[in-house]
Amino acid sequence: MAISAQAIEQLLAAAEPFKSLSASDRRSLASASRETRYAKGETVFREGQPAEAVCIVKEGRVHLMKFLESGQASTTCVMTGGDAFCCLPALDRQPYPADAVAAVDSVVVRIPTSAFHDLLQRNPTFLQRSLCLFCERLRQVEHRSCMIYDSVERRLAQALLTLSKKFGPAIPLTKHELAELANTTVETTIRVLSQLKKQGIVRSSRGSTTIAKPEQLQRLVRS
Repeated sequence: MAISAQAIEQLLAAAEPFKSLSASDRRSLASASRETRYAKGETVFREGQPAEAVCIVKEGRVHLMKFLESGQASTTCVMTGGDAFCCLPALDRQPYPADAVAAVDSVVVRIPTSAFHDLLQRNPTFLQRSLCLFCERLRQVEHRSCMIYDSVERRLAQALLTLSKKFGPAIPLTKHELAELANTTVETTIRVLSQLKKQGIVRSSRGSTTIAKPEQLQRLVRS
């Protein structure tokens, strides 16, 4: 097996839902998969394109985004190392539901949809774990959509808390990226973060925000 395929197999062994597979199934899937490098800002796939592959972030960060006719961008999900994304089209063979954009220089493993679907059909455990992963992602998207009428402060606080589960207290997203995730403007994001900073709840620097008092962010979300 080529070195690249070995690296992909190691990634699959640690990633949901693939770590439930047998070693032979992971080896077969890795052999059919390919690594692709994307520069910051480069598109991995576009909304409406045929879903030719299930993707896993090996290195970097990929954002799933929706673009409105006005040109405004909204980030629906932030994918980091080990995260599989847009697996749902592998079930219904429908087009990609969003754009995927490399937020930083990234390496993405592309698993052919045909190989992924074949495993779903013949491996009940893999199917069940895949469905659980998809349901959790859909639940997160539904939760975000329900918050659309909440205050910007609550939406931004929730976005920070969600991101902290991936990155820890230091969140490496720019204010522009946080604005896209909270569905607000950059100016409003700067204003809210400044207020939170004055209260000692967060610390901010160029390209990063650190949560200093997560319990106060939680109270803001629940208020």
